[in-house]
This record gives sequence, C-alpha cells and structure tokens, in this order.
Amino acid sequence: MTEYISTKDTAKLVRQALKNAFPGIKFSVRMSTGTASAWMNVTYSDGPTEIEVRKITARYEGRTFNGMTDGYDDAGTALVAFDGEAMPREVRYTCDGINTHRSYTAAGYVVAQHLISTDSDRKALVLFTPEGEAMSGVTLPTDIYVAGHFIDYVYSAEGVAQRILHHVNLSAAGVPTK
Repeated sequence: MTEYISTKDTAKLVRQALKNAFPGIKFSVRMSTGTASAWMNVTYSDGPTEIEVRKITARYEGRTFNGMTDGYDDAGTALVAFDGEAMPREVRYTCDGINTHRSYTAAGYVVAQHLISTDSDRKALVLFTPEGEAMSGVTLPTDIYVAGHFIDYVYSAEGVAQRILHHVNLSAAGVPTK
C-alpha cells in the first residue's frame, strides 16, 4: 500500500538530507503558500553548486513541471527505508516541485576575484576588493573566459562573479560556512 508523504513532512526529509550531504552549510527549506502550497523553496549562501543540491532535492519531488506540455509529469512512487526500518515502504511525495536559490557572500566574491586573477584571459581585471566588495567605476569587458567557462553579456561585477561561481563548489574551495 502506498503511503503519501505531505509537503510539510517532505520538507523535514529534505532538510535532513541536505544537512547529511553538506554538513556545515545552512539551508533554508520553506514551503510555499496559497496556490503553490505543494512547492518548496531551498535557499543557501555559497556552499555547493545548485546542481549538486538539485541532485538531493529532486529525489523528493512527487511531480515535476513540464514546460513543453504546460503540465506536470508524475514521478511515481519510491521505495524508502526510513531510519530504523529493515524493510522499505512504497511512498509517494506530494511535493510538486522544489526551487533552489544560491546566493553569495563577500567570501564567495573573493573566490571569484581569485579565479579571474589566476585563470582569466584578462588577468588585470579587478572587480572586487580583498574584502569582497564590488569595485565602483570598473569598465567591464563584453566577455571573459574564466574557470573553463566563456561568459558574455557582462552587466555587473556581481553578475560576472555569479556566472563564475555557478560552477564552483565553494565548500570545496574553503569558503568558511556560517
């Protein structure tokens, strides 16, 4: 018999899974309200990439939005053995989707500046102070190649850093956690 797990209970499981997978990183896991009440939002600063976080959170989605059909695709059931259980249970998560958002601290921007200075085709480009504050009055390039990625349409120092850091696990880069 299939057991349905509410979005509220799924949020608890997501919190625990993220805590186990990324110790020391503080995640905020919140349920949406109103029409989107079956959705969750996960936010955090620095830490692992969003792709790494999505690998964890995707396991808990009961349905996923399909933009091609403008509808939802059912993820089906999962066999899960919870703590202390010898045999797995068949469960269906009622969460329709989980959005993730990663923000960056000054320490993350310092890492981005380091990557620009050591791995860029524009080694003299200084966008951030040693404290991680964006420099004012810097003429931004139209494109930049850094950390193995080509970045074009550069609009701000923060935008450059965010495009660079999107691919960088800041936990592994030694950025201190809060």
